[in-house]
Amino acid sequence: MKPVIINGEVVRYEPGHVIVIRSKDKGEVSYTLMPSLTVPSDVQVGRTVTLYTEAGEDGATLVKRVTTTSVTPSGNVKRTTEETRTSPSGVRTTETTTTVSGTVQAFEPSKSITITRADGTQMTYMISDESQLPTGIAVGRRVTIYPSTVTSGSEPMVRRVVYTTTKTKTNKHGETKTKTEIHHN
Repeated sequence: MKPVIINGEVVRYEPGHVIVIRSKDKGEVSYTLMPSLTVPSDVQVGRTVTLYTEAGEDGATLVKRVTTTSVTPSGNVKRTTEETRTSPSGVRTTETTTTVSGTVQAFEPSKSITITRADGTQMTYMISDESQLPTGIAVGRRVTIYPSTVTSGSEPMVRRVVYTTTKTKTNKHGETKTKTEIHHN
């Protein structure tokens, strides 16, 4: 079953229980939060969020993941998702993922990648031996960068880069097939 993705503004939020979202097409809708769900700490009334949901057994819509989007003081569009996992031994870990998207403006293999963000500003990320980059990165390609928590002086570092490509084919009967591929290392 594919998750249903909902974007909207938080109208009411009760941690561990319910989140009410106002969207343009559906108005205000209440969603049940899964008990084990970890929600980003910046979720609050008035905040725009993305919910990843699935149908529950009792007909309720259950939220599997919550993502927030914000703009940092330096102008980065920052998406934050938190996921909590419990190991078989009972140890709980929470992972916070932040990404920055843009179009590649300049790329020097093994050195740096510069992107132009949606607001037109540019940001350069340094590439280290630990950086994971797929082949095919080129100027003009739209990418998502997962910054490293480690910096090189004042320059942010790349932990991982991902991009997608879409191929469309039309057969002799006029039927169109689209294939989307995610490129990562």
